[in-house]
Amino acid sequence: MADKMTERACTVPETLSGLRAAASQGRFPSVLLLVVARGEGTPLLLDLAQALLCPNAEDLVACGSCPDCRQFSSGHSRALWLLPNVSEEMAQKIEPYGPEAILKDVWKVATPPPSAQIPIGGENTDPTYPMMVAGVRGLAGRLAMSEKLNRVVLVPFAEQLNQASSNALLKILEEPPDRVYFLMAAPAAERVLPTIRSRSFLQAVPPLSSQRVESFLVSRGVDAQAAREAAARSLGRPGAALALCSPEAREARKRAIQWIELCRGRDAEAAFSWIQESEELSAKDRRPSQTLLETALGELEERLRSTTDRPEIEALDALRQSMEKALKDISNHAKPQMAFVASWLGAHA
Repeated sequence: MADKMTERACTVPETLSGLRAAASQGRFPSVLLLVVARGEGTPLLLDLAQALLCPNAEDLVACGSCPDCRQFSSGHSRALWLLPNVSEEMAQKIEPYGPEAILKDVWKVATPPPSAQIPIGGENTDPTYPMMVAGVRGLAGRLAMSEKLNRVVLVPFAEQLNQASSNALLKILEEPPDRVYFLMAAPAAERVLPTIRSRSFLQAVPPLSSQRVESFLVSRGVDAQAAREAAARSLGRPGAALALCSPEAREARKRAIQWIELCRGRDAEAAFSWIQESEELSAKDRRPSQTLLETALGELEERLRSTTDRPEIEALDALRQSMEKALKDISNHAKPQMAFVASWLGAHA
């Protein structure tokens, strides 16, 4: 059991050794904060939540067959969710990411936009998604009801707590209800309010080896060659590797490689024509251009890892810096086409 990946998560056993020891001694932390790449911690949070609700769990692994485990797969009454709310307009532009979608396939569910925030809410506030608590105040009302069995509160995007909802949550954590476990994740501990962070047990989730990511992809039905290539470019992130295997991601990589080669060449006319003709850069939605740059940056990282030639490293690093600046500029509302022009010019400065 100790060397086996759980059904949802893809985590090396050593990562959880401290938590397993604490659970065996009845000292599992009441507030756990996973420090892990955005969206990559949710599978592990689910595994931990199910284990905490399962009466037959051993070594933080749920039995998978008891009534609590069967109920967990469709939404357990003692598993409460705090998720970022999205506007009706935004909801039409993104794939659903609510509890039902997460439980259906946590590795393929969309992540909420970074601009969405976990609301402070209230008792009479309707949640955006069924099974979701309508903000922190609604959570406080739910937790006020007595319960003799374990309850878990899942906060997979804790970095999207705003100041008001963080302060409201802090009031709950100052006097936590008995047998309630807060399971949170954030890409960096600094993204969470310091007062909440100080009350949390921090657990870093390190990147996986390419071999382990490759095994995960094969277990999901990905072709062995595609799994090997995606694992090499995933920076040890299984969710990112799975996304790289989609037809859309393969097309994005093809486009990213085109842009890299244009940047490495000296033909400004060809580069600027490519920019003008690219649908990704002319779209009103900025995400296609951001995805293109993120994919190109991943490709550059792979190339940097595979070379020891000093001039090549310097050229690739200069290109990486120019693309990172373009990505930041687009995030700050610069026009994608202008950001890409500046990126090409920066690579040839």
